[in-house]
Amino acid sequence: MTDGNHVVGTAAQLTYFLELGQLAPPTVVVTVGYPEDNSYPSIVARNRDLTPTSWPEWDASYGKVLGLDCPPSGHSKVFRRFLIDEVRPAVEAEAGVDPSEWTLGGHSLGGLFAVDSLFAAPGAFRRYFAVGSSFWWHKPLLFDRAEQFTADPTPRDISVYLAAGELESAVALKREWEPHRDKTEWQEYLRIMGGFPDIVGDTFHMASILSGAARVRAKAQILPNETHGTAVFAALSQGIRWLNEPV
Repeated sequence: MTDGNHVVGTAAQLTYFLELGQLAPPTVVVTVGYPEDNSYPSIVARNRDLTPTSWPEWDASYGKVLGLDCPPSGHSKVFRRFLIDEVRPAVEAEAGVDPSEWTLGGHSLGGLFAVDSLFAAPGAFRRYFAVGSSFWWHKPLLFDRAEQFTADPTPRDISVYLAAGELESAVALKREWEPHRDKTEWQEYLRIMGGFPDIVGDTFHMASILSGAARVRAKAQILPNETHGTAVFAALSQGIRWLNEPV
């Protein structure tokens, strides 16, 4: 999983209990994060590694919202090669992981990265876990790539679990961000994003496209009363179980 700084403890502990209850097979949990003394805090360092295209206007605006300097976006290709060419072989050698059984997971921009990796390197992972995914990034970029992927008749033995919190709809996000609506930096940020994103609607849309691909199993799940920040934790239990169900 991406965003190891934030999910490693929960992912490892949850997987242990799922294995204990025979709800998941023996699993090696690998998360990738950033050092505490990294030149950019993890909350913005991820912007560089998880995004497929450069968006300088968004970088600057998001930095203003957080009060932090942001690295340039659009370097997911480099990060993906690092995972595939360096992290995976090292883990396979150390822990005996089956090279054909890898799962790639992420939340928010990490969900964007996971699904884009399906299109960019479709043979690299067998399962994909994406929650609260930032499909608004240069929208409709990811949906166009999904259509192109689905049009390829090549059969693939792939499962894709997509999820979003119930409170990630455009209406709910507008309500959540209401206290910030008069702030200039937030107004600019929303303008650049094209308004309040509908992560719930986008999740269903992506699943509907992927379900049309040859031998791709896709599911969209909406998690009741979960926000953008909490949905990933609820989704981990549901997603790991579904992704490992016999097909």
